[in-house]
Amino acid sequence: MDRLRGISVLLGIAIFLAGCGGGDPTPLPPAISANVIDDVGLVNPTPETIEPRDYRLGPEDAPVTMIMYADFQCVRCARYAQDLETLRSEFPDTIQIIWRHLPDTVSNDKASLALQASEAAAHQGRFWDMHAVLFTTREEWAALDVDAFRAKLSEYAATAGLDVVAFDAALNDGRFEELVEAYREQADNLGIVGVPTLLINGEPLNDRDDLFGLRGAIELALLRQNGYEAPPPMTLRENVDYRAEIVTSRGTITLDLLEDDAPIAVNNFIFLTREGWFDRGTFFLVIPDFYAQSGDPSETGRGNAGYFIEPENDNGLVFDEPGRVAMSHPEGEPDRISSQFFITMETLPNREEEWDGKYTIFGQVTEGLEIVRHLTARNPGDPLRFPNPPAGDRILSIRIEER
Repeated sequence: MDRLRGISVLLGIAIFLAGCGGGDPTPLPPAISANVIDDVGLVNPTPETIEPRDYRLGPEDAPVTMIMYADFQCVRCARYAQDLETLRSEFPDTIQIIWRHLPDTVSNDKASLALQASEAAAHQGRFWDMHAVLFTTREEWAALDVDAFRAKLSEYAATAGLDVVAFDAALNDGRFEELVEAYREQADNLGIVGVPTLLINGEPLNDRDDLFGLRGAIELALLRQNGYEAPPPMTLRENVDYRAEIVTSRGTITLDLLEDDAPIAVNNFIFLTREGWFDRGTFFLVIPDFYAQSGDPSETGRGNAGYFIEPENDNGLVFDEPGRVAMSHPEGEPDRISSQFFITMETLPNREEEWDGKYTIFGQVTEGLEIVRHLTARNPGDPLRFPNPPAGDRILSIRIEER
């Protein structure tokens, strides 16, 4: 009963999405569009009309396109499919999902037949219905031999709302067998070699591959479309002492900005503050007794403002006391400083070897260090200790003072 209820829910989602636009497969090539339907409703394409194609959900003008190369028998593919449905409900106007077959017939004995079944369903305009059924029942049919799976597919076709007679005829005549190799060649030509492979706006997923990581990848893709083209011009005024008050959900942290020692970093921080870049952001990485990091609206640790500024690592300031405020960058890449910054909670261990002269210190906490020390611990890059990281403490606003 639970399995049937799950199928019903997924079918409802698939039918709803199709009705909302973007649920149909991409327009067929002219040769396929010209296929005729005989008196009993069977599509009769000639062999040369069967070609690989994409299947899409979501608005075609969505700012984020997620292309999934997958196999219905693959365990991780089933998890990805479920997560992508969740993300579709969270970002209905933001993401477009494209499915591309990549059957792993070496590891999965029923990958070929499952692909052909989905294509037979597609010729009745119900690819996503069969997609939902195959993934929902995957544990059931993965344990069957190929012949038993073929028999079960007729039941699944009925569950998916297909004309079973037409489905069986399309599947039994072998018209989709050539697609198995055709889809593999399509993926090979693009350098895609395994499943599941997920491309986000053309780039391979390079993050946690769970729901949390996929959500972060969407946020990162959106952030990259809203960055700046170049670093800000220098606007610091001579003989002015700059300070900042960071109002967080836990309290206020006051900074003395070191404009004489790190003018480029301070100018950058002030520019982003006045642009509202940090507002409603979080301290997304907090390691107790070490440091807290912010400045990435995507909260992935890989976001930036779209430009990079020059490092000022050799300004003579070192991490010899708590409350140091410094620009962050990927390890070993000091020329990739942008919007992320961190605040130390204590004197950093191994500072002379690992920290001093490697990161630009541009500020010092003058009040609120205890606020920093009590920020919520979280690490989005550590799925073992933080499989579902708690919400980060928010920056409500930052006020710049000039004295």
